[in-house]
Amino acid sequence: SVLTSEKSVSEIPEAMDDFFCNFLVRLGMFRTLDCFQTEWYEFIQRGVFTAKDTGLVPTVYTRNQQLEAKNMCLKKDLENYKLAANKAKEAFIKMQKECDFHRMRHKQMVQEKNRLICDIKRLKAHYASYEPALKQLTEKYQTTLRQKMLTSLERDRAVEQVTGLQAALRSLESG
Repeated sequence: SVLTSEKSVSEIPEAMDDFFCNFLVRLGMFRTLDCFQTEWYEFIQRGVFTAKDTGLVPTVYTRNQQLEAKNMCLKKDLENYKLAANKAKEAFIKMQKECDFHRMRHKQMVQEKNRLICDIKRLKAHYASYEPALKQLTEKYQTTLRQKMLTSLERDRAVEQVTGLQAALRSLESG
């Protein structure tokens, strides 16, 4: 038969034998399907009933089948969404643990930095107390160095005088 343009393919009721065949295929009952088809075509061949006698499947059954298919599809989607949600949850927990780890490390670093700053301030104060003593020691060193230089100059002069006097004495004794 030729389909009219007024009705879409989904609106045309399904033949009874097609409905049963599709049902058996969906359940995977292929031996039962073979038996059904053999008997079905045998009855039609014998004329026990005609295609008009069998009629069409009521739309309720077709609609139930469509709803069942949609329900199965939605269940698959639900499972996929559950898997995706579990993966996202695991990733979130992992990220949270990493965040906590880095936050803890940051706090440790801040504590260590503060401790080092306190140590530096304490050492600066400690060495600042040595500065006047260091200045005093430097001045003593400079003074002692000057005195040493003066003493060595005086010694050199004294040695020259002694040498000069010894030379004069020798010249007087020899002469």
